[in-house]
Amino acid sequence: MQGGVKPRKRPKLWTVVLLVLGIVLCLPFAGLALFRFYDSQLVQQTEESLLTQAAVLSATYSELYAEAAGLDPPKRGAISVDRAVFPALSVNRETVLPPRPDAQAMQLDPGRVYKQIAAPLSRIAAGAQTQTLVGYRFLDTFGNVFAGTAELGENLGQVAEVQEAMQGNISSVARTRLREDRTPAVYTLSRAARVRVFVAMPVFVEEAQIGAVYLSRTPNHIFRFLYGERFNLAKAAVFVALSTALIGFVFWRFITRPIRLLIERTQSAGYGVDAWEPPEHLGTREIEELSQSFQSLTTRLQNKQDALKTYTAHVTHELKSPLTALKGATELLRDNSLPVEQRNKLLDTVDKGGKRMEDLLAHMRAFSLADQSALTGSCRLDDVVPFVTETFPKLSVQVENGDLPLPVAEETLRIILTHLLENAQQHDSSEIVLTAGQRNDATTLRVADNGTGVSDGNAGKIMQPFFTTRRNSGGTGMGLNIVTATAEAIGGRLSLDPSSRGACFLLTFG
Repeated sequence: MQGGVKPRKRPKLWTVVLLVLGIVLCLPFAGLALFRFYDSQLVQQTEESLLTQAAVLSATYSELYAEAAGLDPPKRGAISVDRAVFPALSVNRETVLPPRPDAQAMQLDPGRVYKQIAAPLSRIAAGAQTQTLVGYRFLDTFGNVFAGTAELGENLGQVAEVQEAMQGNISSVARTRLREDRTPAVYTLSRAARVRVFVAMPVFVEEAQIGAVYLSRTPNHIFRFLYGERFNLAKAAVFVALSTALIGFVFWRFITRPIRLLIERTQSAGYGVDAWEPPEHLGTREIEELSQSFQSLTTRLQNKQDALKTYTAHVTHELKSPLTALKGATELLRDNSLPVEQRNKLLDTVDKGGKRMEDLLAHMRAFSLADQSALTGSCRLDDVVPFVTETFPKLSVQVENGDLPLPVAEETLRIILTHLLENAQQHDSSEIVLTAGQRNDATTLRVADNGTGVSDGNAGKIMQPFFTTRRNSGGTGMGLNIVTATAEAIGGRLSLDPSSRGACFLLTFG
């Protein structure tokens, strides 16, 4: 690793996918955490059922009592409940009361009327219990159970909810359930299975309280519900498993596999592979765009590599000639008997070779920095005309459409024009026409001169590195290559435009 940075341990994509799938599979089991909420719903359903039954039984109790006592039938609303009662119990630790106190022995005789209506009320309670599994108790004003299905002949006056009912109020409580058998271990997950709901409702006749009805029932627990829905739950489990498998396949088919293929293709690039080819299965559009980016990158790198090889070969060839001349002249200058005239010629050869090497190195440095100095932006030909006329005073510069914006920074445009106009001036040009325009929805810059022009034989060579027709006069053949590299760095291109007079170069942006 560069810089001595230790690689950090990172999970593989497939590991992350497996983790996501595991979380998906665990979601149904996480529903067990909702037991407490569902427990409260079950308790409130039981409370609502008991309140409804208590209201019916209170009306029946009141009707029978009035008939047995020879009173007028109780008027509507004689239960003395002036508002609707809604279930509100929960199974929190704070709201669940301890087990109900045991019943005590009956202290006072209920009286004739209560004994007379005890039998019909008990029959009604027994018939209802077979369907509702509710414990029914009919109490007199002292809390004595004179009719019902449980604790007959006993007294419940000491029970808190019964005392509340004897004061004319409806009372609903949840108490801890006492089981005679051992509680199943699975029931520990459901608190509703360990409580019993009690409802006490007062009974009135002609606005006088005659007693209360006292009902109790164990709420239905969630496991009984789940067992009843076992087939639907099995279907849901199969659906979850299939959905998880489908999610895994989608991840593998559209993400994991394409990325793995991209990694394999990328790792093989540069090892005997001429061109990088994208995988056949690309998955998503983003991965396809990533693949295209890889292909574009490898193409640019391959072009850079090819250009570097060609460039290195040209550099070696171009530097070889002046180096050979310098080496030969140096060996001859060691002869002290060499005539002065010949010595001066050899010194001129050394000076000329050194100057050519300096020019070559300067242009090579400019060529290597062309892409770094190229900047996109916006400028106009009118902005650079003062620079051009000052730099090339011997050239007559004419500008057309000088106010048209060009997508290039002013400094970069100066570099481009400097090399093009130097090339034109070196080929006997005296007039330059700079034209900004549009061609095929692209912005262009046309640079035309009246010089010697480009022959048909050289038209295909002038863009090659180090190609020059002025080698004997110091030409390096790098000017057009610097312009080409700069244009390509900003997304443009340089081409030779046909012209009947002189040379004409077209710079196309975008």
